[in-house]
Amino acid sequence: MARIRVANRAVAGAPQPDVVTGPAVSILNALLRAGVAIRHDCGGKALCGTCALRVVEGGGGLSPVRPLEARRLALHGLPSGSRLACQAHATRDIEVEILSD
Repeated sequence: MARIRVANRAVAGAPQPDVVTGPAVSILNALLRAGVAIRHDCGGKALCGTCALRVVEGGGGLSPVRPLEARRLALHGLPSGSRLACQAHATRDIEVEILSD
């Protein structure tokens, strides 16, 4: 099991609790299941880029970037260390910032 800490979201003024997930579940689905609001206009198909994250810590604990995700990240000019929540899977504890509002 891996824990996802969301650095820039709060619930009632308190930090967002860690989300527990496994490598079979995308970060997007893990966050949504835990009630974390994250924009995802295309429904998790790597077509829109709205679920972009910045990896703060633990980037080595993520699944590899596949070609479709790499193209979408480049198209949106997202900085190095960014991932799409719909395409990334956590294999170890990570900390992320959600880039969309």
